[in-house]
Amino acid sequence: MASAKEVFLAHADNPAYDPTVAELRRSLTAAKQEALEKARTVAQDDLKQVMPILYERIVVTTIQIAAHVGLGVGLALEAIDEARSHTSLSLFSREIREMMTETGVSLKRRHSNRIAKLVAEIEAQRLAWRHNHEFLSWLAFRRDDPRYPPHDRRERLEAFKLQHRLLTSRDAVIGKLGAPLAAALEGHDRFMLANRWRLSPNAEHAVERYSWPLLSLQPGPVVMLEFARMEYDAFVDAGGNKEQAQALLKKIAAAVRDQLAAALEHLPEDARSGLIA
Repeated sequence: MASAKEVFLAHADNPAYDPTVAELRRSLTAAKQEALEKARTVAQDDLKQVMPILYERIVVTTIQIAAHVGLGVGLALEAIDEARSHTSLSLFSREIREMMTETGVSLKRRHSNRIAKLVAEIEAQRLAWRHNHEFLSWLAFRRDDPRYPPHDRRERLEAFKLQHRLLTSRDAVIGKLGAPLAAALEGHDRFMLANRWRLSPNAEHAVERYSWPLLSLQPGPVVMLEFARMEYDAFVDAGGNKEQAQALLKKIAAAVRDQLAAALEHLPEDARSGLIA
């Protein structure tokens, strides 16, 4: 029987490997693109009716993919497709993600199938850590902003219980997928956030861009991926050429593929399940 890593690479590198799964992956990306379009064009009050339906479609399609290839592989395929298409739930505003959270809670309660419940739970935790990373980006790194002095920012972070909330979501996903895959998904989700923290393209922050990835205490390839993400942000913020920026994103997506593949070698047994023979 093929390993989770082998199954992932077969699907990620060759969509024709399994036309059924390939079609589900296309449908999942299309559902996210449709939801993003609705978020841009539909009035806020109407979104409360539309978005839960679209989010349920997204989760159900993710469940179907996981049922075919296994839980861990299914979520890894979702992440690589997002990295390649630049389409992610991270791109939605917090208000819309909160609508999705309400739907996610309902889905967890409704599903009796084990794989379905696991997918719904993991997706709910990923929404939660997106919220927390966005709040961290908005508040924690606002250096030299007179509106938000350091003591005020620390108080806000503690009042929001950000440390506890973020670690709770992280630990929940680690418990289901293992630390390497959980780290890959969280890093990907944070990078895809529209409102993520970016280090400015100046000399002082160039030192930090070099240093922060090393302090993540992750393996070499993961450190270099985080470094590439920070360098991409600095390049874009400095007004870099769009074609070069796209080339950098392709390199990041390739590194994400490698990180996901390596992470799948360390899946808990439960995360390998769901395969349809």
